[in-house]
Amino acid sequence: MAADLATERPIKLARGRRERQRVLMGVGLILPALIISLLFSILPLVYLLLVSLTAESSFFFAPEYTLANYAQLVGRYLPALWTTIYLAGLASLLDLLFGYPFAYILVRQVRYRELVRALMIFPLFGPLYLAFGMYYLLLPNGPVGGMLERIGLQGVTLLYSLPSVLFGMALFTFPFMVMNIGAALSNIDPQLEEAARCLGASPWQIFWRLLFPLSRSGILAGLLMCFGWNLGVHAVPLVLGTINEQRVLSIVLYQRGVIQFDYGLAAAMGVALMLLAFGVTWVSLRFSKGALGA
Repeated sequence: MAADLATERPIKLARGRRERQRVLMGVGLILPALIISLLFSILPLVYLLLVSLTAESSFFFAPEYTLANYAQLVGRYLPALWTTIYLAGLASLLDLLFGYPFAYILVRQVRYRELVRALMIFPLFGPLYLAFGMYYLLLPNGPVGGMLERIGLQGVTLLYSLPSVLFGMALFTFPFMVMNIGAALSNIDPQLEEAARCLGASPWQIFWRLLFPLSRSGILAGLLMCFGWNLGVHAVPLVLGTINEQRVLSIVLYQRGVIQFDYGLAAAMGVALMLLAFGVTWVSLRFSKGALGA
């Protein structure tokens, strides 16, 4: 009995050392990510919140804490917030209108899906490239502008307009809609559609009674994700829009913070956009079910 206890004790000590080593190794692997997240994510957000509670640029000299910035945001700048939500909502609906059939064709009929998915990454490089690309295309000497003039349309009138802004915003977030809907459609067995056709269902009935209910989570996730990304779009309304479309919160934030040096109000607008975008993105991830990795 004593011999067994003497043998078991070194084994338990060795197991304890291995367990402590695994714990320390896990902490060592996680610690760099935690430090980076703290320095470049958490602290900047806390810093932004503190600046939003100060008057103008007083935070950098003698902080004057106040809630007047949020009062102005709710009062004077509420139309800018509604314009931001309005444009983001319309662009998201435009994504849904064209993204659903594109996702269906991609999942069901396209042979080289990976190549198409790789090409869809280009709009994600940034809305600034898309905005200037559309700008030069629609100029009178541009390729599209010249074609429009031949059929009696003025490319310049289309350049500075609501449709051009919505098209640019929708083009930027189009891959998110296709990815989410495509992931939902991939989980639907094609034999269900074949069975519905054999029973005499029309294409509209197959879509409305079969595909739409089963892909509802992907549609909702795509709408929310496109809406969240479009909330902070700055370049597209600035380059392609009129004064009405340029009243989005991101442009007003830039003007108040960088041009007028009202850092407190600009930070309050940033906090509002951040909370709205984070809330929408969180809800979209709850419904995406891994769509981004599809």
